[in-house]
Amino acid sequence: MEKGCGYKILLIFLSFFFLYSCSPTKYVSEKEYLLNKVTIKTDSKEIKKSDIKKNIRQKPNTRILGVARFHLGVYNLSGKNEKKRFNKWLRTIGEAPVVYSDFLTDRSVAQIKLFLNNKGYYNAEVLDTVYFKKRKAYVEYNIFPGKVTTIEDFTFTDTHNYVSNELSDTARLMREVLQDSFRTKIRPEAPLDIELLETERERITRMLRERGYFNFSKNFIQFYADTTTANQPDKARLLLSIVSNPTDTTAYHKFRIEKININFDYDPLVFLSGTDSCYTATIERNYGILYRDKLKVKPKLIIETIQFREGELYNVQKVVDSYSRLQALNLFKFINIVFREKPTAGKEKILVCDIQLTPMKRQSYNIFLEGTHNSGNIGVGGNLTYNHRNLFKSGENLTLSVWGALKKEQFNENKIFSTKELGVEMRLVTPQFWMPVFRLHDFRRNFAPKTSVSLSFSYEHTPFYDRRIASAKFGYLWRKADKKWRYNFDLIDLNYVMMQNVDSAFIAGLKNKYVKSAYTSHLILSANFSAVYTDQQLNGQSSFNYFRGNLETSGNFLWAIDKVFNIPRVEKNDERYYEMLGVQYAQYIKADGEYRFNHYLNRANTIVYRLFLGCGYPYGNMKVLPFEEAFYGGGANGIRAWQARTLGPGSYVAEDNYPNNVGDFKLEANIEYRFKLFWLLEGALFLDAGNIWNITKYENRRGTVLGGDFLRQIALGTGPGLRVDANFFLLRFDWGIKMRDPAKPQGQRFVLFDNGKWIKHTVFNIAIGYPF
Repeated sequence: MEKGCGYKILLIFLSFFFLYSCSPTKYVSEKEYLLNKVTIKTDSKEIKKSDIKKNIRQKPNTRILGVARFHLGVYNLSGKNEKKRFNKWLRTIGEAPVVYSDFLTDRSVAQIKLFLNNKGYYNAEVLDTVYFKKRKAYVEYNIFPGKVTTIEDFTFTDTHNYVSNELSDTARLMREVLQDSFRTKIRPEAPLDIELLETERERITRMLRERGYFNFSKNFIQFYADTTTANQPDKARLLLSIVSNPTDTTAYHKFRIEKININFDYDPLVFLSGTDSCYTATIERNYGILYRDKLKVKPKLIIETIQFREGELYNVQKVVDSYSRLQALNLFKFINIVFREKPTAGKEKILVCDIQLTPMKRQSYNIFLEGTHNSGNIGVGGNLTYNHRNLFKSGENLTLSVWGALKKEQFNENKIFSTKELGVEMRLVTPQFWMPVFRLHDFRRNFAPKTSVSLSFSYEHTPFYDRRIASAKFGYLWRKADKKWRYNFDLIDLNYVMMQNVDSAFIAGLKNKYVKSAYTSHLILSANFSAVYTDQQLNGQSSFNYFRGNLETSGNFLWAIDKVFNIPRVEKNDERYYEMLGVQYAQYIKADGEYRFNHYLNRANTIVYRLFLGCGYPYGNMKVLPFEEAFYGGGANGIRAWQARTLGPGSYVAEDNYPNNVGDFKLEANIEYRFKLFWLLEGALFLDAGNIWNITKYENRRGTVLGGDFLRQIALGTGPGLRVDANFFLLRFDWGIKMRDPAKPQGQRFVLFDNGKWIKHTVFNIAIGYPF
């Protein structure tokens, strides 16, 4: 069989499937029409078509790349016998044809008009046009919104109206609304938008429930819009009022928390059956404590985690924050905070709080076995992890991991496995904030900080060297209550790299001094601060942003010690530098940032954009960045048409037998279009661009230094991808194809159609999880 025959067969099969899926009326009866296209037309720039689409009640079948109805094609592959298991499976993973409906079109017109009315377009007109061609229906919605009604002025009901009617409770509540009225988002000349008014109702309700009004509801807030007394047409005078006589007589009263009870072993079946005598009750700091057998969590931890206290007014925000903090402990599978009203003879209203907690299993074991494929190097690996979520009964999370791997490197074909790795790590994360000098009580209360300590040791054996790395890390983690921002500050990050049994012939074969420095013993003592932001929601049905920023500095503390104590430099290989623990230590500053935008199109289509920018600058005690801290190009999570560490820097062509290219500066951008196929399968098309460069004067390679012509040295790669999404893990296959290779001479860098030899410019990647 010819080498390219397999690709031809695959192409013929895909073409056949595509053409078959383009015959979508297979299961549409003669008297029915397939809804083929829906179009929205409007001359208004204020009306977003994306908002209109949300109100359309019937939409065409899902398309991939805006053309192919793949899911309908899968459905059409099924036979007419619905009882056959294979046909059922195809129809389950596919998508049935959307048959045009007059009723749903009329519903869509009514829904669009209602949406426009709610936006302030009270004279809006929506017309639908439907035409049929070859058993397909084409629907067009023409929208004429008219002039929008805007707010002329916005006022609140005067409290004197309530006082004169002897409504003292209503008047008192209205005063608090007026005191907070400067926070309103309603402004004159704004559209009379129902969504804007609803936001104002929710703002006021939230404010009052944060001030003790436990039973207050937004239904007690009313708006009155008067267009008859406005000075101009299409204007409205807006009035906000509070219902005078609420159905709930306690809605306008503040509630105070009198008692807090904590159930550490809540079981609803036990309480429903009334057999709660197996519980032990006690008192801790005036908190009621309830548990079975023995306490598995120290009450002090939960008491300090709860954001509200006895004697305080009810505050809904503190309740939400308490939920968030309790969940962050990762100790309970069920958390519920219930407030009960306690009958009282006086005017002050009282609440009793019951916090119901159901604990998770404290200990777990995980074993992972995997095959690896990294830059053409294959191997097998495994990881054994032990986790204890509550080591000392105060929420301490201990993780012990042991891992190992056997790899076959491309440069050594004689051995089955030429590289061996073995490592062990211990990590302890505790809810206690280990900063004894600074108490920072408010910080602990608002940001839920944790302390992290980790120790690790790894050993790597190759035919050319043995590498041992001992690491220790101490730092803090915290996050804001809204969960959008997370922070990490590693106060101490120590890495002691020991190179042993280094093959002198191997080192001599490396022509680049920059790469040679990676195979010398060194020490890194750094401090690192990172921040992560994301507004991703749990349902995953909307677009979201992601940002990560990192700042790291190393060696300054050690350098200061050397200067203070006047420690002499060591002279080796025509270089002078300081040592610590018998090896040279690194001194540098490094910063990088990454931004992603996940653009959700529909349930089957998503586009992800990514931009990465990073720069490191070595100075003082080391002329180059340590190999572990330098940037590299290529690989399964970068520019996928190049193997890891084979791209760049700049236009450099690797001359070493063991290419391991790294740099000081990295610029990378990616676009990936992801689409659902069927069953567990997803497809992707991607475009990657970027490169690495050096900025240090230590560089001795041509074309590697960042300059004004850096755009001419941008590498481009593209290709298709296939993913297997099994929920608990995602297996990814990406076929990277080089488009533009900066290592080629000027004028010859576009290699996509390189005399039909493009197959030589491809890389096949296998990885776990999405690339970004």
